[in-house]
Amino acid sequence: MRINYNATAMRANNALNVADNRVSSSLLKLSSGLKVNRAKDNPSGYAIGRRMDAQIEGVSVATRNANTGISIIETSDGALTEVHEMLQRMNELAIKGATGTLTTADRATLDAELVQLKQEVTRIAKDTEFNGQTLLDGTFDLKGYTNDLSIKVGYYSDDVLVKKYTVDALTVIYNDDGKIDMDRTNATFVPGANFPKGSEITAVGENCVTISDGNGFEITLDIVEDNPTHILEAENNSADTVASVSVSDAREPIVEGDFSITLEYDNSTPPQLTVQAGNDATTEFLDGATIGRSGNSISIRKGEEVVTVQLTGDAVDLLDGTNIAGNNPNPVGTRSPISINISVEDTGETYVSSRNLVLDITGIGAMDTQIGANEGQTLAIRIPTISLQRLGLTGANLMTQDSSSDAIVAVKSAIAYVSAVRSRLGAYQNRLEHTVSSLDITSENMTASYSRIMDVDMSEEMTTYTSQQVVSQAAVSMLAQANERPSQLLQLLQ
Repeated sequence: MRINYNATAMRANNALNVADNRVSSSLLKLSSGLKVNRAKDNPSGYAIGRRMDAQIEGVSVATRNANTGISIIETSDGALTEVHEMLQRMNELAIKGATGTLTTADRATLDAELVQLKQEVTRIAKDTEFNGQTLLDGTFDLKGYTNDLSIKVGYYSDDVLVKKYTVDALTVIYNDDGKIDMDRTNATFVPGANFPKGSEITAVGENCVTISDGNGFEITLDIVEDNPTHILEAENNSADTVASVSVSDAREPIVEGDFSITLEYDNSTPPQLTVQAGNDATTEFLDGATIGRSGNSISIRKGEEVVTVQLTGDAVDLLDGTNIAGNNPNPVGTRSPISINISVEDTGETYVSSRNLVLDITGIGAMDTQIGANEGQTLAIRIPTISLQRLGLTGANLMTQDSSSDAIVAVKSAIAYVSAVRSRLGAYQNRLEHTVSSLDITSENMTASYSRIMDVDMSEEMTTYTSQQVVSQAAVSMLAQANERPSQLLQLLQ
């Protein structure tokens, strides 16, 4: 037996420390309810649990985001409900105005109500907000751009891929009331690169044209009547020297009145061409203009402005300098001047033409709603624009029977548009409601998994605690006994 170093007491003390640490660990687990309180308790489990906890919290926030998106859609749809009601009232007014039994005063009353309804549609589109953000003014509609300031991308379907589309030629004709002639035959479209096969103009509104392929691809272009070109009609008032004369192209300024085209024959080939104005307007236009011919057409050009007169029949022979009777390719002798008098008249109609038009479809602009815990888990909520221009009601009026009939067509088109918008919003709402349900299930299952990793089994841990507590108490007792052993050596020293 030794008195300097009590190894037995040291062993008992070590056992007591181990037992005390286990009792402390059990107390921490029992008091916190967590099986993993520190990284040392379960290093891999702690890392997995922390990452899973972030996912659970993210899913919880995503659920709130989705519910907020539902509220936004309900706000928009509520406003569109009133727009629908007003459009129905407009339809009633238009049908009433289309009958011939009304007086001018009656029509003025109908039109006054129509004006107020149109103003209210504009106000609702402008003032419908959620958390300070306007919803119906196109803020959250997909954006597209063009290289022509007079043409804008008003709408495109989800089937339109994000890329640039080119239009080789686009022409629409405006009536004298400043609206696009809604007869599709008066609009021309020549597709360029990237347009799917079969793309054509499928609808024409008072300020827009719609291009689609019948398989979901659809683009609506808003067209502004910016510096339109006037459509001219020409009448041949000359003798029977020319079979027919027509004006094939014309640009500002308007060419009016009579002017004569004279072919001066001498021994030269081809004959010299001169143009004589018949009035002041034409004289002003011809001042500084260049006169030329190509094939069977005569062009009068001044800068970017051009009038092309198309000659057919005998005029072709005359322009080529041939002998009419013998069809001789060389002129014979000196002929008398031949004068072709053409009367050019403005029809009151205009057209807007664009060539080499580029449509830049960006695919951006919709409200991206985060509906997941990870990056990129978003839903783009697209809220189409509501405006009188988009609805095609800008110029609608009930002042005449004809305009009332036109209004019936316009209002029915507007009702169909708003119905399509509400259908889209309803689909979004259904999707978000399913998203919320899915997120709830995900959160439930992930929480259960997280609990298995992090939460302590209280009954099991209580058993462990009791066992360790008994061990600790025994260690204390044994340490006391070990500490008493050196004192027993005193009996040997007596």
